[in-house]
Amino acid sequence: MTSYRMLGLLPLVALLSACGDHQAASESNFRSALEDDVGNMGPAICLESPAPRMPFVMHQRVISQNPEMADRARRANALVEAGLLERENISDGRQRYSLTDEGRESYARARGLEQGGFCFGKVRIESVDNFTPAQAIDGGFTVSHVRYSYKVRDIPGWAENDSLRKAYKGGLEGLDETMHKRAMMIQTNKGWQTERRFAE
Repeated sequence: MTSYRMLGLLPLVALLSACGDHQAASESNFRSALEDDVGNMGPAICLESPAPRMPFVMHQRVISQNPEMADRARRANALVEAGLLERENISDGRQRYSLTDEGRESYARARGLEQGGFCFGKVRIESVDNFTPAQAIDGGFTVSHVRYSYKVRDIPGWAENDSLRKAYKGGLEGLDETMHKRAMMIQTNKGWQTERRFAE
């Protein structure tokens, strides 16, 4: 009688063992690897600063003669409207732009980051949508290609500013939407890792 009870438990033991297998190509393992990846990333979005250093000065005559400078001035003024920069008229058509307290909190270099822009947000993994079977490739690696969905969270209020969204067109579009992306996973002795984390 005991032997029958033991045999009845074997499928359950096998199932639990498979669920805990970090080497398996599974939704839970890939989600864990993606969450580890985004957890070690910096801010989700960085808006390029109008100038490489703060504070900076712009001259109206130069802006009127140079389309690239006009675009930078448009972004600088949008950042003023959003409350990240303050603008001061100096003289001879020149204006000085400097960080506000709120701008300093978002400015990458002020936070020790290399980017010279205004950064915010964190990526949150919503789901693993599908993945390919694990496959051996040249070099002795086993990989799987994963498609996943994510959203950007911790979006500050200033990122909703209309002038800022127009000035930074592509950079602030679809912030509230669920995004979709692909990643290549690599199997390691410690489980699956994204290609980016594996290369670190």
